Amino acid sequence: MKSFGPHLGVTVLLLLLVPQVTGVRAQAPEKAQPVFVVNQPETVKVEGQVRLVGPIEGEVSIRGPIPQGKAITIGEVEVPPVQKTDVTRLVRAGTVDTEGFAAMVVSLAGMQRSAPTKAGDVGVILLPAEELPTRAWEEQGQLLFAVESHALSSPGSPPYCASQPLRATVAFPRYRVLLYNASDRTVAVTVYVYLTN
Repeated sequence: MKSFGPHLGVTVLLLLLVPQVTGVRAQAPEKAQPVFVVNQPETVKVEGQVRLVGPIEGEVSIRGPIPQGKAITIGEVEVPPVQKTDVTRLVRAGTVDTEGFAAMVVSLAGMQRSAPTKAGDVGVILLPAEELPTRAWEEQGQLLFAVESHALSSPGSPPYCASQPLRATVAFPRYRVLLYNASDRTVAVTVYVYLTN
């Protein structure tokens, strides 16, 4: 009878340990594992205006460019001679809605209806449409937080006049538009307001 000696014992031991150390083992049948299926909803499409309140989570996409400015024209308002200080006679030319914008550029152009004999400024005042500035203007003639642009209308000059564009910070959501004409003839005034972010 042949003796195998100590080598056989070591060999058998190695054969039993190596598969355990390397992670190789016979595939044993396991229990079925649960599988979770998540059905994602279709993309939601919204037409028209959307107003969001609170933080936005997830993906947001916007179709097309986002406007960074808005041009407003108040055109050819007939302004008779009226001094800037005559608060009851200033020509009211509507309001400008500035909500959502950070800055504005105000320009004014005027066309003399007939040649003036006296020089004077033709101007626009943007007065905040708020209670305190309105009361100060109506009761005391004070222009609180106002934005003003003007051009000179003078005898012998061309019939058109224009102001330099004036850049100002938007501080209120709405402004009243008031016009004056310190010359001695009626002027047709056009006001341009360009709102930007």
